[in-house]
Amino acid sequence: MKANRKQGFTMIELLVVIVIIGILATSLFGPVTNFLLQGNLTGMMGNGRKVVQAIISADMSGRYASIAWPASENQDLKPEGQTLNGPDMYQDFSSTADYFQEALYVEENDVQKRNRLKVLKDIEPAMIAGQGVPAASGQTINDNNCAWILAKNTREAPSIAPVFCTRNVIGTALVGAAGNDTATDVETLLNTQQPFGRDGCVIIRKDGSGKKFAADEVYPQAMLEGLGTATLSEFEQGDGNAFEFMQTGSSN
Repeated sequence: MKANRKQGFTMIELLVVIVIIGILATSLFGPVTNFLLQGNLTGMMGNGRKVVQAIISADMSGRYASIAWPASENQDLKPEGQTLNGPDMYQDFSSTADYFQEALYVEENDVQKRNRLKVLKDIEPAMIAGQGVPAASGQTINDNNCAWILAKNTREAPSIAPVFCTRNVIGTALVGAAGNDTATDVETLLNTQQPFGRDGCVIIRKDGSGKKFAADEVYPQAMLEGLGTATLSEFEQGDGNAFEFMQTGSSN
């Protein structure tokens, strides 16, 4: 009578299996990573469009006297016959986070702030955070809670101009770039901070449309599509205050 003995894998067979698994994992890593990145970029783009569309809606309503879009402080922009004391939407905000602090959290019985009674309706703190940038808790928004940079002095800029970008976009570099520049230089246009670092970014245009970019798509001609030889730095508010992005975090 023969004994029924179970035979296990040999060391060579185990090594072969391990090598095959390693090869499969390596080959799948790139596509899976890119799929996740594209999904996260799409999510950020959706939130960014909602925010910009809320700014557009507030600006067009007339209720806020064209103060939904931030501008460097200028008395000429204030409603005729009104004297406003204390902080208001005409102040020169030091950062995008400061703007959202003012625009999202306003008490309707605050007389000094009567011209901006919650400018951005239906916008939640989570919409300006995301992808490694935590949403604000309570009613205080700071740079740590804002994943975006918003442009100011955009009145003369065309509708295709990017005005809202994930904060890993280097604002000064984008503003100074020519719209026909095809050079791909991620390190010039993107920094390393969240969200996305140098893996990609999102921009939202003045008309509320959005576009997402993977690292190999980051170059001025794509990001400034339609500007041709123009640069964003050429567009002024009409009072000498040039188009610029309000810094958030280490972005500029």
